Amino acid sequence: MLRKPGICQKPVITLYEMPAYAACGMAVGAEPTGVPENGGVADEILFGWQYEVLEENNAFYKIRTHYGYEGWIAAEEYVPMESVGGAGVCYDAQNSGCAMQLFLVCQNIADVLEAERVQARRITTLYAGSLIWAEKDSALGDSSAAARLLQPGWRRVFLPDGMGGLRKGYMRSRFLEPCQGQERWRKWAPQRPTVLTERIDAVSQSEPKEQEDADALRSEEAFRESIVQTAYSYLGTQYRWGGKTACGIDCSGLAFMSYFRNGILIWRDAAIKEGYPVHEIPIEQTKPGDLLFFPGHVAIYLGNGKIIHATGHPESSCVTVNSLREGEVGYREDLKNSLCAAGSIF
Repeated sequence: MLRKPGICQKPVITLYEMPAYAACGMAVGAEPTGVPENGGVADEILFGWQYEVLEENNAFYKIRTHYGYEGWIAAEEYVPMESVGGAGVCYDAQNSGCAMQLFLVCQNIADVLEAERVQARRITTLYAGSLIWAEKDSALGDSSAAARLLQPGWRRVFLPDGMGGLRKGYMRSRFLEPCQGQERWRKWAPQRPTVLTERIDAVSQSEPKEQEDADALRSEEAFRESIVQTAYSYLGTQYRWGGKTACGIDCSGLAFMSYFRNGILIWRDAAIKEGYPVHEIPIEQTKPGDLLFFPGHVAIYLGNGKIIHATGHPESSCVTVNSLREGEVGYREDLKNSLCAAGSIF
């Protein structure tokens, strides 16, 4: 079977359910018959995310993302991994002359500029969760003169030019956080428990007495809070079927990105899927950061009966906070009555 590794080199690429729907997305007036209401949109992949080509169909490629999701893109959007040149290594003397490190974009919308000043021309705009190579600073062991001369608060980043080289740009340092690479997420996919959950499971049956056990419990609390805060960062974002960015996001996209940006790879759809770290738990045991499932819908639990979710409901149609408790502000009786499962990685 065909296996061609590729990488997303646009801010975002839409995945479609079928080649005909991809054609509809690429050309005006190319609507095939029988297009569903959602336009056949399946998902979005972001800058720096890897995938593999599974099948070619004329001008369209069926791909599988690094997190296991499949869909179709236009062949012209395919960028082979070998074309990114030195972006796959941590040192590239020919193109950059400096040590590099993989970073995760942690700002919902972040510009890459031609120079380290706000007045500089914009090269592109990336979204939270994108992966990009950037120059290490002196604190990380880079003693190059170029790094020392960089304006405070800025970091030099590198964009593959598609010809085996790297194009230089600049981003605000606070818009980036170090990333260990995409293997960081893959290790969560094959099986559960993980290193973290093994530590939590080991101490969950009794009062923690050792410092290591206490640290494990604090790690769980900190992780849950981080999931909640990441979800809150999308508050007010419009609902977009298949979306994963601050320009538009859907329910499972919000759940996926909230976990992805915290180093955990969960299934992209509103379901608990075998082989991914989320497993079903009793609904009454749900804690903040866990997931609540409804028919065709998923939300992140906040505690005290409240949820945050991306909803197409006519009264909001955005990422919003609702309650499952009657009489409270934002109460959604339809969701309370249709709640069918809860999921957690712990």
